[in-house]
Amino acid sequence: MKRVDSSRFFEGLLERYPRSPSIALCRIPELELLSELDPQGPVLDHCCGDGLIVQLAFPGRTLDAGVDLNPRAVAAARARGNYREVVEADAARGLPFADGSFGCVVNNSGIEHIPDLDAAVAHVARVLRPGGEFCFNVLNSRYFDWWPLAPATVERYRRFQPFLHALDEEGWRGILTRHGFADVRVTDYFPRETAQYLADYDYRYSAFYLTQRLSPGVAVSAVTPKFLLRRRWRERFGALPWDAAPGQGAGFMVRAKKA
Repeated sequence: MKRVDSSRFFEGLLERYPRSPSIALCRIPELELLSELDPQGPVLDHCCGDGLIVQLAFPGRTLDAGVDLNPRAVAAARARGNYREVVEADAARGLPFADGSFGCVVNNSGIEHIPDLDAAVAHVARVLRPGGEFCFNVLNSRYFDWWPLAPATVERYRRFQPFLHALDEEGWRGILTRHGFADVRVTDYFPRETAQYLADYDYRYSAFYLTQRLSPGVAVSAVTPKFLLRRRWRERFGALPWDAAPGQGAGFMVRAKKA
């Protein structure tokens, strides 16, 4: 199995997120799997955020378009300069592109947060040309099935981290097929132990940064020198496996082609 510390992205993520270890951990398989793609253009980054993920995954490549609901993220993505066009739009209400505009749509851990999932997938299908590919990373139902903390914490977590669609393989195949996709393939990541580390740390650290809910460990981390934090996360996470056997991961990359 592939260890977290064997990823070429690990040290850079620790450098960027020393006080948000769950983000550094979560991004490892996302970037590893995205970077293996060779998306055929034109390419749309769906829920692009500030554009950092595709910049890391596809260094030196300018994508054709990005779209995001958050105006601050859109401004940051434009400033980053790795898109030809970045548009502010609600991906569930409509994508401001003509039918069949793209050969590939990528989404990194964004689609599960869109309330109207059917509408979002329908709009992706519309802007893809026949044979075009939709590729996305997402946590799945096993992430919550394996939740390592008290049951009451799950609902609290999902209020500040709105995972609205933690679907399993058949759930994603069903919705993709319903909207005209075929050849749905799934690559698993985060086996149980790693997923439980992620859930534990993301619950505590995201609660602090998103809701100001403080826990002792997070409080100590907030004042610990960054180089010591990076050492701590190497020791805690480095030896964990990030890839998983089919059906054994709490997250996966899904790839599907428009029929």
